[in-house]
Amino acid sequence: TCIPSRPSDTLICSPTRACLLTGRLGFRTGVGEAVTVAAGNALTAAELTLPEVIAQNSALGIRSACFGKWHLSAGPGTATAPNEIGGWPHYAGSTGGALASYTSWAKVVNGASSTSTTYATTDVVNDAVAWINARAAAGEKWVAWVAFNAPHTPFHNPPSTLHSYGANPATNRLKYEAAVESMDTEIGRLLLAVNAGTTDVIFLGDNGTPGQVVQPPYTAAHAKDTLYEGGIRVPLIVRGPSVVAPGRTSSALVHAVDVFSTVLELAGVPLPTTTLDARSLKPLLENQTDTARTQLYTEQFDQTAATAGGRVLRDSRYKLIRFRTGTDEFYDLQTDPYESANLLAGGIGAMTATQQSYYYRLRFNLGRYTTAATPAVIGSSLAAGLFSVTTARNAGAVQSLWRCTDLAGGFWVPVAGAGSVVSGANITLTDPAPPAGAGFFSVLAETP
Repeated sequence: TCIPSRPSDTLICSPTRACLLTGRLGFRTGVGEAVTVAAGNALTAAELTLPEVIAQNSALGIRSACFGKWHLSAGPGTATAPNEIGGWPHYAGSTGGALASYTSWAKVVNGASSTSTTYATTDVVNDAVAWINARAAAGEKWVAWVAFNAPHTPFHNPPSTLHSYGANPATNRLKYEAAVESMDTEIGRLLLAVNAGTTDVIFLGDNGTPGQVVQPPYTAAHAKDTLYEGGIRVPLIVRGPSVVAPGRTSSALVHAVDVFSTVLELAGVPLPTTTLDARSLKPLLENQTDTARTQLYTEQFDQTAATAGGRVLRDSRYKLIRFRTGTDEFYDLQTDPYESANLLAGGIGAMTATQQSYYYRLRFNLGRYTTAATPAVIGSSLAAGLFSVTTARNAGAVQSLWRCTDLAGGFWVPVAGAGSVVSGANITLTDPAPPAGAGFFSVLAETP
């Protein structure tokens, strides 16, 4: 087993599922929070999905299916969305968010709805095992996505045969643990149905523990549905013949989107030419050094609440959170993994020079995660000891001039004392003391 150590994920189920299915981050797909009718943030048919890529390469003879929770659509058409929007040739599970009851719930099989009275976790594995057995009998290659509802609210008592917590766990925490153990039990049954010598298995959590039942050192304020580590760092375990030197862990920076490219590469399916944020984990599985990703991005946005959520960018040590309220928090995850000391609390000047450099680097690179077009430079000049650059004004952002002297390994920093003049639709920014040698400039447009 190779365990890429607690990768970055998204903080609640729908965005994670969109990442897994498309290999693209939320700012591209529009899924930044739990999907609702009010938000209008369902996955759209324009997105190319994992099973659609497999179908485009039908000559490979790979079958695909999805079992369990969908929650990437809401409102009319949701029952058929896993097939029509998700592209799954076969789907069986629950299409909404939380189940009101785990023993009486609306089950959808390829668009047809009925009521299942089988415990949901068990039902998902029943369907997955039956489908996998059928593929084995037919000698077919396959990819299956098995997505459990639990552990999740409502906190409930799973069948006592699946866990060791007794017939009626007394607290929500114990009910939650019973649901986790029940899932583990059923995953064990699922694994018995596959050939361990030929089948790669990827296990990934979709968000952190709910605040009602989270345990120290995490708090409810740093749990599921937050941008703190307790909300976005989740387990990732890979088992199978593609794992070289099993039984190890990795500290590489990994994101949920990476599962998309990993599955396709392991299955021998060519990656699509569309814009992807995913990077295959195959080098890590093969015990190779992988330095392809040096930073991780996570975000939360709700179309019904402009100031809710925020964006996160981190590297191997430092983490920047930019909330949509307009405030930043900055943490050293090496010395403060549970984010108890915001390094910006005393202002930028209170940080060390090293901390300031990494804060500015993350702040600058955060601007890359957008679908907005980069405005063209209208003009620039170097005269009388001043460097000026003119570009289109972005009224919805704060624009500032940044400088770097080494594009290969240097740090971008805001130009101290930069001038700013707005003229109609344009803005001119000036460096009053440009470097004597080579220098590189960029106009950064920052939004909450």
